[in-house]
Amino acid sequence: MKPGEKFRLNLESSHYEPPYTEAYLSKVHYDMWLGPAHKRPFNRNRFHYNWHWNWDYGNGDTGNQGPHQFDVARWMLGEDDLPVKVYSQGGYFAYKSAQETPNTQTSLFEYADGKLLEFGTRGLYTNPEGTLLPDIKITGDGRISAESDATPVKIGTIVLGTEGWMQIDSGGNWQTFFGRKNEPGPTSGEKDESYNPMDLTGGGGGGIFKNFIHAVKSGKRSDLACDIEVGHRSTVLPLIANVSYRLGRELKTDGKHEAFIDDDDANKMLTRDYRGEYTVPEEV
Repeated sequence: MKPGEKFRLNLESSHYEPPYTEAYLSKVHYDMWLGPAHKRPFNRNRFHYNWHWNWDYGNGDTGNQGPHQFDVARWMLGEDDLPVKVYSQGGYFAYKSAQETPNTQTSLFEYADGKLLEFGTRGLYTNPEGTLLPDIKITGDGRISAESDATPVKIGTIVLGTEGWMQIDSGGNWQTFFGRKNEPGPTSGEKDESYNPMDLTGGGGGGIFKNFIHAVKSGKRSDLACDIEVGHRSTVLPLIANVSYRLGRELKTDGKHEAFIDDDDANKMLTRDYRGEYTVPEEV
């Protein structure tokens, strides 16, 4: 970085990163940071947060934000098993950069009982979802007023059912609507505005890590706020979606053995070429 140069993680961010000087990087165990990935010189565009956009270290926003929404979606659908089919397509559009992962991606999952799950990754400009069309009214003085029973969902989950539909945003606020007329049903109540899904600085996840450390110390699996196997099932979905995306075709899955059916190329992508001491054995 040149003296006096300021660096942002992306073009829309208002937060500037600290200068990655020799003094700063001397506190970074870069070899450990690379882990099993191929060894290469330091690159700030592959470092803080932007590591998500390189296949060596990350899995794009489908695997970044995805598990949060996949977890809620699986819970709503009542699906503990893996899907039997997955197909994902998309691409990287608009900006010129070294980003490898897509900023626009649609992933479709089909379960054995016929339920469908669709996950949309929209890194560019997009409309919110779930909001009802406003109820347009003309007031006595000729003015137009618009009222809506729902609030926009920028990041969240929408469930379309046989009697109505439900939306829940990433802050946990949820609303239900029934029938063709979208009659309002039960809701979570007053909207909690404290959570900002677009804040990329993050809060550190202190509560989650504290709970994990507590469970490790106690040795009791029941002390985990989120059971490790439940989290695993939600994390698998974006991973197999990315395999489909990178191969460019629909894949059939064997949930019992956690493998793809009759597809050697896809199964090879369930692991990686490990570097040096950073190797995960076949059995842990």
